[in-house]
Amino acid sequence: MGPRFVRFAAVFYGLLVVTAAVWSGLRGIELPVFGPRPMTGLLLGLATAAGTLSTSLLAYRLVPITRKLAEELAPTLVDGTDRAGLVLLALFSGIGEEVFFRGAVQQEFGIVISSIVFGLAHVGPDRRYLLWTAWAVVAGVVFGLLFEATGGLLAPVTAHAAHNAATLLIWKRSRGRGPETP
Repeated sequence: MGPRFVRFAAVFYGLLVVTAAVWSGLRGIELPVFGPRPMTGLLLGLATAAGTLSTSLLAYRLVPITRKLAEELAPTLVDGTDRAGLVLLALFSGIGEEVFFRGAVQQEFGIVISSIVFGLAHVGPDRRYLLWTAWAVVAGVVFGLLFEATGGLLAPVTAHAAHNAATLLIWKRSRGRGPETP
């Protein structure tokens, strides 16, 4: 990766937001950004990110395949990109995916379909990555429940972006320490 990939991600996730906005506009679906209680959404999003990150770190420690996949993915995802680029990438993905999957797909088809489609968008190159896909389905349900509970996109966007940022930054830091540190 690198600055070029971060720019590509900005365009890709920006197009997801535009697609969600056009879809929602054509279907008469509101895209509630903040919901009725923005501070609650923000705090629930941060708390959820802490929970998903803790679960990911626990899986890293206890499930050998997660360590192997993380060690394979980390060089591709974090090498060549500085910390600011990784945070931008996390923001772009959190905003783009949540506006599209929760804001448009979930409101059109429900939480189950949006979570499955979200998981399918995270299919890896071979069967070993099915765990990652399953994790994405579960995360889709969690983010979908946040959207439903808060009535806005702020909570799932915050949870998603914070989880991704923390994961990418932990991977970046661990690249200098060896494979045993997550």
